[in-house]
Amino acid sequence: MDIAMPAAARNGSVAFAERQPIPPLGGDLLVCCERQRHMLGSVLLDRVQGVGSVVEHDTGLCRLLFQLSGRSRLDFGGRPAELSAGHWALVTGRGIRLEVERGGEILLLSFAVERLSRSVASRSRSRSFEPLPIRGASRMCLELARSSLAQPEPLNASVADAMADAEIELAKLAIIEQVFTRGDETVRETVRARIQSYIQRNLTDPDLTIERIAERMRCTKRYLHKVFNSPQETLNQYIWSRRLELCRTRLLQPELAGQSITEIAFDCGFSNAAHFSRSFRARFGECPRVYRRLMLAG
Repeated sequence: MDIAMPAAARNGSVAFAERQPIPPLGGDLLVCCERQRHMLGSVLLDRVQGVGSVVEHDTGLCRLLFQLSGRSRLDFGGRPAELSAGHWALVTGRGIRLEVERGGEILLLSFAVERLSRSVASRSRSRSFEPLPIRGASRMCLELARSSLAQPEPLNASVADAMADAEIELAKLAIIEQVFTRGDETVRETVRARIQSYIQRNLTDPDLTIERIAERMRCTKRYLHKVFNSPQETLNQYIWSRRLELCRTRLLQPELAGQSITEIAFDCGFSNAAHFSRSFRARFGECPRVYRRLMLAG
């Protein structure tokens, strides 16, 4: 679904809310998704719940994405990413495609990039996508946004403008507190990026192991886990997650319709069909065969 941010989001001071269903991505496989949009002065709040797809093309916005439950897949400028519950991310000056998975809920806070200082806007645009824990100023920013969405009646113009200013100031604090207080190119981030790159290149190899990665990175397995592990997922979980996404992508390619699911799974690095089927169902809500049939039919 394509909904551009109205001009009032930049200059207006009218608060309103509307709810509308978002068409499912895959016919009967997925349920409809609800989208609640709330205009708060110069801030646009979007709450997306269920399973569905949203596309935003406006590149003149700063967006804070708060994952409240479940998981969302994102694509901005051809770069895929994921956001899991309890985390937020900053997307500045880029359009995005957002797909909320089953049981997921995400809140988007958007305002004009011009509200940021030039240095913050510039650094925000150049940063890669990075999920961050919701805490401190980001939690306060989220709670104010949720409170605004829960208002039963529209706010008057002056109150809406004041609330929007407060929301933007909290957003700026969150950006400064969590995005820019750490070095952009620390040793840990550099090593982690190298690990991810190596995994992606060797994802289809069933013999890709922690030992092999450690040997390639010329470090111990303990250091490898220390550098890579995060509250979101371990290194092993990351590898299996990437393989599942690769399988899902190939299952949806019409030109591979003649290839069996087992063949695709084994080509993507799995070595056990039953393990693949269980993992796929846990991740995407359906077994691979049903998922493929319904998605291609849709």
